[in-house]
Amino acid sequence: MPSNDQPFRQLHLDFHTSAQCQDVGIHFDPDEFVATLQMGRVNSINIFAKCHHGFAYYPTRVGTPHPNLKFDLLGQQIEALHRAGIRCPIYYTIKWDDLAGIKHPDWVVINKDGTAAMRPPLSGAWGWTTLDVASPYADFVAEQVEELLADYEVDGFWFDICFTAPNYSAWAQAQMRHAGVNLADDQAVWAYANQQDAAFFKRISDLVKGRAPRATNFYNGTVNSRVGQFTPFMTHLEVESLPTSGDAWGYLHFPIMGRQARTYGLETVGMTGRFHKSWADFGGLKTPDQLDYEVGTILAAGAKVCVGDQLHPNGRLDPAVYRLLAHSFGRIERLEPWLVNATPQAEAAILAMGSSSGANPMAGTYSPDVEGAAQIFLETGIQFDIIEPTSDFSRYPLLVLPDRASLDPPLLAKLEDYLARDGRLVLSGTAGLDSASGMFQLPGMPVTYQGRVATVPCYLRLDTGLAEDGLDADYDYVFYNQAHQVQPVAGAETLGELKLALFNRTWEHFTSHQHAPVGEGLGTPLAARKGGLLYFAAPLFSAYRQHDYWVYRAAVQAALRHFMQPPLIKPHGPGWTEFSLHSQPAGSGRPARRILHIVNYQARRTAQPIPHVDQAWPVYGMSVAVRADGLAPNRVYLAPEESPLEFSLSDGYITIPLPPVGPHTVVVIE
Repeated sequence: MPSNDQPFRQLHLDFHTSAQCQDVGIHFDPDEFVATLQMGRVNSINIFAKCHHGFAYYPTRVGTPHPNLKFDLLGQQIEALHRAGIRCPIYYTIKWDDLAGIKHPDWVVINKDGTAAMRPPLSGAWGWTTLDVASPYADFVAEQVEELLADYEVDGFWFDICFTAPNYSAWAQAQMRHAGVNLADDQAVWAYANQQDAAFFKRISDLVKGRAPRATNFYNGTVNSRVGQFTPFMTHLEVESLPTSGDAWGYLHFPIMGRQARTYGLETVGMTGRFHKSWADFGGLKTPDQLDYEVGTILAAGAKVCVGDQLHPNGRLDPAVYRLLAHSFGRIERLEPWLVNATPQAEAAILAMGSSSGANPMAGTYSPDVEGAAQIFLETGIQFDIIEPTSDFSRYPLLVLPDRASLDPPLLAKLEDYLARDGRLVLSGTAGLDSASGMFQLPGMPVTYQGRVATVPCYLRLDTGLAEDGLDADYDYVFYNQAHQVQPVAGAETLGELKLALFNRTWEHFTSHQHAPVGEGLGTPLAARKGGLLYFAAPLFSAYRQHDYWVYRAAVQAALRHFMQPPLIKPHGPGWTEFSLHSQPAGSGRPARRILHIVNYQARRTAQPIPHVDQAWPVYGMSVAVRADGLAPNRVYLAPEESPLEFSLSDGYITIPLPPVGPHTVVVIE
């Protein structure tokens, strides 16, 4: 039986196959199946037991076998894959099951508006029937999982569609009333549904662990900013993130979400797809440059790689897909000596707090403050994690507290202890503000709160402490969002000034095409710092997320340059280049070394909502300086080819002129 550690080169083989598909699996050949995977350098593959249509792909006694499948497809796949030493966790859909919903309407989730959570009737639109795991459906799932454990040699389970789905059916309402849940309180209903999910996940995980203790276990749909509540039930985390799939993910989702997933002490896998768009995009295929870039972002965040494919109903894999994988997975295979046990470094952490930015909640999005801070850090080379308020703060010299974050007593005590131990905290707007008293909760703040700035937008007048990186000290930069007036306390150092617009724009009170120009100064600072606290009166992180105005990024970068410790790296290159530093301990004949992943985002102009990265071209003239931390390197080179690179050591940094950099480049410092 193959090892159950997460391999670096994984495939997720979707197989949602309706009853309209005839002769299912008719061209499946076990030897050809394995040979095609081996051509693609695949060493782990998720294979299907039950799909969203509700059909099983093995002779189940619990569920319903696919009516047009005449043999045990799952069993033959497992036998052939194990014979070839390829790991094969079993896919099982949880909350989407059309067939179970038809047979048991009482299991179907009812939305708050009274509609059934299913595809609209008489519609060919995308969608599935959502089932409630607090109903008897949970017993059906457990019985089928037991059947699979009894009948097959199981490497693991990949449970899909495990997002929280509150149920307002008549019996579910009665259940909530019995539990004392206020049905009119959306947050209380959501929390109750989360508790039901946790109880169900524990039940299934205990079942799997009892029968197959070495099997892996993962619940897809749980990896979002609140994933910590479900980590006890999983052996690893996977971040599903197909960047070209419309508005669900995009190219920034994985680089952000991956930096939280990696903080729980579990192995992390990043999942993209070979598709031009999203799942089941038959005939859609990425270019080698495109897949190399997506794989590079996954490896740079410290994760293993999984690529999604979909099997044709006839059971035959598409060789073109696996020729594409042979290119990207072949490169990963050559890089593995520099990937094993390598740990991403972080000098800052962003607290995952606040409400979502409004995108698809299944994609695990964060508040605009979190996403904006993450985007700025990615573009400026600051090495960071995203953490929950319950995480260990002591690992990070710098913390970012999102705007509007409320501090309950435990979090307030943790932050006070963190600051007492020489930690540095960045916050903005009304973060940590007690709405009742109008006072900041944290002691030692460099400002006192006065109120909101009277005009939106207002203007930022920078001083010499912020006017760096192309910013001017004699220009008034617009701030499109709500800013705040504060009064600096004694001993605080102030940065910049806020100014009003001439007036707020209304239907009868306006000038020109947009907002009014700058008016009088307020005499209150844009930013202030004292001790370990840096405060922005204009919430620059969320504004950058929402407006993408380069000024906000440059102002944050200038303020942090004089506030945080000397950075781990100083990149010299465009903002579309991501630099990620890892450390790898000595072992297996290798010395200790630091590994720098450089990933180039090169998107084409397009009228589509997601710009594609299907072409790459080498970027010339870049360099990077890596903090030496008292160590002198013996050599610096490119992996995997081990081509030597020039370097110099001065002022505590190792400076490396970079060769032309493509979609993903790996630099090693030994």
